[in-house]
Amino acid sequence: MVDEARRQLKVDITGIEDKGNKTIEIDKNAHVLLLGKIVLIREGDKVFPSLICPESFLERFPAIRVDKGAVPYLCKGAKVMRPGIVSFEKDFSVDDIVCIKEALHNKFIAVGRALIEKDEAEKTSKGVVLDNLHHVGDRYWNILKNVRI
Repeated sequence: MVDEARRQLKVDITGIEDKGNKTIEIDKNAHVLLLGKIVLIREGDKVFPSLICPESFLERFPAIRVDKGAVPYLCKGAKVMRPGIVSFEKDFSVDDIVCIKEALHNKFIAVGRALIEKDEAEKTSKGVVLDNLHHVGDRYWNILKNVRI
């Protein structure tokens, strides 16, 4: 499972081994992987980081910042639309994991998967940029917010 996470996440997860880790089954299609201080979610064939991971881990991923108007929609599971994005941090390609921060306090509020390349997203003024995989207030957030890592 760790090898699959390394392949999908495309970030350095040095120090995470395939032994001594825990898996929590949410349902038959969703699992939470406790890998030391790193908490990953596996939903179907997708693996992505949980928002309860240390910020230092989430900062390894490409990120975008969204305006305050986008925040309530993202926290209800909406896709990330171009008009709400105020800045891009690091390059990303289609299918890459991208973390989403709110612009005012620079806090992570969601994790998404890129639907278009960063360069294309920067050039456009409308349309969907990211699929929202995990956000503050979703079922994973509510299960994990009390997990001690």
